[in-house]
Amino acid sequence: MRAPILAVPLVALAALSGLACASAAAKAPVDRPAMNVPAPPPRVLEPPAELDPEPVGDLPSPPTTAPTTSRPNRQREKNNNTAEAKPEVKPEAKPAEVTPPPPEPAAPPAAPPAQLRTPQTADPSGAAKTVQATIDRARASLNSINFTAQSDERKKAYNDVKRFINQAEDAMKQGNFVFGQAVAAKAETLARELAGK
Repeated sequence: MRAPILAVPLVALAALSGLACASAAAKAPVDRPAMNVPAPPPRVLEPPAELDPEPVGDLPSPPTTAPTTSRPNRQREKNNNTAEAKPEVKPEAKPAEVTPPPPEPAAPPAAPPAQLRTPQTADPSGAAKTVQATIDRARASLNSINFTAQSDERKKAYNDVKRFINQAEDAMKQGNFVFGQAVAAKAETLARELAGK
């Protein structure tokens, strides 16, 4: 009795699935005319019209005669009165002697620009003490390590700590406390890891 009850839904399901497949068939493509794109029009470029430069008239030539200095009217009146009595004597004009200006005193050498400081290095002595303390802690951690008992990888790290310490000391000598502190901190961290602290 159970078998016929189960068979009815299975048959109905098979019929529905057949209908679903029948309606899902792809449609045949419709033939449409191809689009004919026209060729682009010919490109014609006309050269720009050249403008002829306008002629410029002749420039006036500089005067060839030396300019004369005019005298005040009073002087002429006196000359007219004295011209009848005695001939006029013209004083020769002497060119004014130009004295070279005294040499300017040499400017004092410019002072070097003030070195910019970050807040960490505003006090150079305090920054130097901080870097030196970090270097000393890294050295103390490094001295507690037995170099010969280490693996090759740990020996390389040991040598890296020494190199960082040297770089930090060089940076301190140059006054670069920020870089010195950063490198010293790396050395201290690596030395602590090697020492297992």
